[in-house]
Amino acid sequence: MKSVLVVGGGPAGLVAAKTLLQYAGGTAYKVTLFEAADRVGGMWRSSPGEKGEICSPHMRTNLSRFTVAFPDLAWASVDLSDPAAGSKSSGPPAMFPRAWQVGRYLETYAKKFLAPDIVIYNRRVTGADFSGDRDGSWNVTSVDQTTRAESQDSFDYLIVASGFFHRAGPKIRQTHMQHGSGKRIQHSTQFRNVASFSDEAGKVVVIGGGISGSEAAATAAFQISNAKHAPGQTPAWADSKVYHVFDRPFYTLPRYIPQDPYNPAIQDFSLSPKFLPLDLILYNIGRRGGDGPITASIGQVPAEKAEKGHEFIRNLLGGDQRATGRMELVSKPDKIQYPAFTGVTDMYAEFVRDGLIVPVNGRVVNITQGANKNFSLEVTAQGPWANTDESMLHLEDVTGAVEATGFQSHLEYLSASVKQALGYDPESHRVPLLLSRGSVFNDTVPNIAFVGFYEGPYWGVMSMQAKIIAQRWDPKTFPNTALDALDTSAALSVRQAIKDRQLDVPQFWMADYVGLVEEFARSIGLQRDDSALGEGGPLFPARYRYETEEGSEAALVNREVADVLQRSEKEGLYAAAAAFRGMQGTWKLHRKVGSRLPSMPNGLFEGIAYFHPRHPTDPIYSAEYLYIEDGTLTMDNGMEFPATRRYAYRYQEISDTITAWFVEGDGLTVGDFFNKLEFYQPSDVEHGWMAKGHHWCSPDTYKSSCEFRFRGASLETFGITYEVSGPKKDYNHESWYSRVYPSAT
Repeated sequence: MKSVLVVGGGPAGLVAAKTLLQYAGGTAYKVTLFEAADRVGGMWRSSPGEKGEICSPHMRTNLSRFTVAFPDLAWASVDLSDPAAGSKSSGPPAMFPRAWQVGRYLETYAKKFLAPDIVIYNRRVTGADFSGDRDGSWNVTSVDQTTRAESQDSFDYLIVASGFFHRAGPKIRQTHMQHGSGKRIQHSTQFRNVASFSDEAGKVVVIGGGISGSEAAATAAFQISNAKHAPGQTPAWADSKVYHVFDRPFYTLPRYIPQDPYNPAIQDFSLSPKFLPLDLILYNIGRRGGDGPITASIGQVPAEKAEKGHEFIRNLLGGDQRATGRMELVSKPDKIQYPAFTGVTDMYAEFVRDGLIVPVNGRVVNITQGANKNFSLEVTAQGPWANTDESMLHLEDVTGAVEATGFQSHLEYLSASVKQALGYDPESHRVPLLLSRGSVFNDTVPNIAFVGFYEGPYWGVMSMQAKIIAQRWDPKTFPNTALDALDTSAALSVRQAIKDRQLDVPQFWMADYVGLVEEFARSIGLQRDDSALGEGGPLFPARYRYETEEGSEAALVNREVADVLQRSEKEGLYAAAAAFRGMQGTWKLHRKVGSRLPSMPNGLFEGIAYFHPRHPTDPIYSAEYLYIEDGTLTMDNGMEFPATRRYAYRYQEISDTITAWFVEGDGLTVGDFFNKLEFYQPSDVEHGWMAKGHHWCSPDTYKSSCEFRFRGASLETFGITYEVSGPKKDYNHESWYSRVYPSAT
């Protein structure tokens, strides 16, 4: 048996160790895994209540649990009890799990597939050098994090699974900094709370776009919204505003998107599209078309393909984002020849529309601290995407900054000679090494392999990378063709294009998840399981497994995905989730009150309604708004007076339902139950999603009917009609909410 060291106990390291241990009936490899921490999980390992090293343990994933998983362990088999809250796991797992739940999944995976002596905890690798020719060995130096004792070991093979997003990228230049000011300039991996910057209100600046930047900006804005609208004392920093600086427009995708945004029958956007988790739509095999095998599209993006990408995303969103009122988020017609960039966030766009997030085009080049201890940021306009004629912009009175400026991989333990052989470039953070197609091998150093070492290491790709490594290194089959393309020229080409700042380099240069998995599976003779979904449908790890792997677990996931697809199509699953997300923000409200009692005149209400996001005040709910309406009620008898009311709206994922609640006298605390909305499909294409409710509020009865009209993922307008009857009540009121659109600037 050949000995293998796996460096890193995150998802990449765990799936690599498990795959090699099981390969050829467990007779091919003797595997050891060194993990520097005291538990597995990598960036996901933090428990509830901890800060987290790379991300908050309460952060939700951007992809569903079907994609954030391995083929042989279903989420249903993981105990997700929260030890901090003392709660037991109930109901199905969240569709988008929290980071600590992903950590629990990985702990379960390790316990199930790796014997206790496989993983060596608190062992940090400090040196790795290869000696001899192609049949040589790896000399590895490691340090026990507890005892500080140093060890020397030898292995036949080395797998680098220590993470591509291991540490924060380079910091922005800072001048005239005072002692302690560093705590107010945080990398996105460390940012947790706006309150950590200052007790006073000011500008909170997020630097960098894309995934981490949009998420950090939305998180900061949500915390400000919650501070203003949650029960309890309102801190002074609740009057802060978020300024988001980025050098290229990007689209903000919500977690649930429409699978059929456009309806040919009405030659317009469907008013009631079917919704699914975004990865089940984005990674749909059927979208690839053609009769030939699917191959991965890697590297720079041709103009025609880039334009199709913009069109596809705009159809999903219902527009080019100019409806937010900020042209900084809009890719102009002469720029859609370049690849579209995206972020995944449910709240960002509406925070922009309401002005709580202010997009700023450019690049921060310097941070200076003033006499009042706040900061001034210098922002330079950025080339083809500049939306201002000013070459330099200053953001003053900045209380805190979040640097979402990228990451660096951890490669210090590889010897200089090994890194040189692998084409290491310390200045190229996106392509630090020259690796083969799929970022697995470099044949110059044949006894090393990489798992999860690229931008966007989806778990299905990591599983495939591990299988490819197991085949290629098996002495019984070597040399084999598990990965024919060992050429590193594609990586070199992309690296040079990035250095040259070429505009056709995509946000993630290996982002073709469907193509990579299909190509890898074909190269190792692994058949996709189409038994539950047919030849099309979404791609996820459980569709690709060997017969020796946990078939029952994979079959469970396949059936669950098939059920989700069917329920979305037939029952309107996730329509409530999409509607609730879309309700965020500011609306024009028009209400007619029709009385059937002679003692009560009819009336007309005109005003503004606000749905303010805040933390759920009851943990059984996934999301919550404080609803406030203000306006003028004019009666038929000529009387006119100001009117206001408040409710709390809540969304529960387990039941996929929206409920409305009365608010107590403080205007913030949730009181008694008021109404529950049950969604159902409309009878024709001229209507949006329908919902109904029925509630007896002694001694009166309330019956509600609602309609939610969409444009892509965006909620354009919605209406709620109540029929109220009781001993002293007999009236209806019909309320229509239309989106407030600021003028684009």
